[in-house]
Amino acid sequence: MIEQVNGHILAPKQATKYPATLVLGKNGMLTLASDVHRGQFQLDQTTVTDPIGNMARHITFSSGHVFVSTDPQQLNQWLNIHAKKSWIAQLEKNLGLIIIATLVSLAALYFIVVHGIPAASKTIAQLLPDAVVEEVGEQTFSLVESMGFTESQIKPQRQVELQQLFQQTLDKLHQEQIVFSIQPSLLIYNSKDGANAFALADGQIILTDDMINLAKNDQQLEAVILHELGHVHHRHVLTTLIQSSILSVGAALIVGDASGISDMLVSVTVLGTSLTYSRNHEREADKFAALQLQTWYKNTDSIVELYQLLQAEHNLDIPDWASTHPDIDERIKTLRSDSIQ
Repeated sequence: MIEQVNGHILAPKQATKYPATLVLGKNGMLTLASDVHRGQFQLDQTTVTDPIGNMARHITFSSGHVFVSTDPQQLNQWLNIHAKKSWIAQLEKNLGLIIIATLVSLAALYFIVVHGIPAASKTIAQLLPDAVVEEVGEQTFSLVESMGFTESQIKPQRQVELQQLFQQTLDKLHQEQIVFSIQPSLLIYNSKDGANAFALADGQIILTDDMINLAKNDQQLEAVILHELGHVHHRHVLTTLIQSSILSVGAALIVGDASGISDMLVSVTVLGTSLTYSRNHEREADKFAALQLQTWYKNTDSIVELYQLLQAEHNLDIPDWASTHPDIDERIKTLRSDSIQ
């Protein structure tokens, strides 16, 4: 049975609508009549939009002209019979395939976020030239004073001793064939936030007065220094910056940039995954320090003892999922085990 539908046609790159009729023949034959374009065409020589509910499907001819029917139901019924079904259309009608596709997509997303992005970020961080590393370190260091760090109150002679300890630690690492492309340095500051230590991207290690005073001996401070040098060795600061950038862009592309809700979702996405990455980095830095301590002293007592002191000092009840560091009990148990190789 031959059917005819009315509508209009749009010429390429024009918004003007021209009245048109389309005869729907057997075996997918279309006969188009209008003032701007006419002829007979096989359906497989055209492009048909995918079905979305009861919305009208458009037919685009090889010339670029687009036919739009004023009777979408009639045209859609004919197309449902003669047009090839796209995989999306077939998927929409199959609940099982929808579930499978959703699970596969979620699994792929999980793998990319948990494994792909960290691995890619780590590789990129290792490939960045030292000039970039130094620039990031300088930019970070410029924020130190604004973060409440002030001149150290540790006696000058003690500071000299700590600098010597730091250099001795670097010398021992050098003997273990562990070298740094940018020479690390030790900075000592007073901080209102208590005992703390952290590393900048360019190898500057910052110890606070309270951390120095908390430690019972130099071996414990050496353990702290080794932990921070582990961050430098693995370029954790750069890796974190790259990860956060990738996550921010990816989340923004998925959510869109339309409202405060999207901003919130982007922030939560980046925060949640970045906390996990930070915990992984802490474990990696712990392992770096533990391996050296086992080699030099045949035990990891110094770093375990320091973590116990930190645990007693802070006594914070923060759930593991909300902390940038692994649970101290977990870290102590790992450091005491024989599994660190």
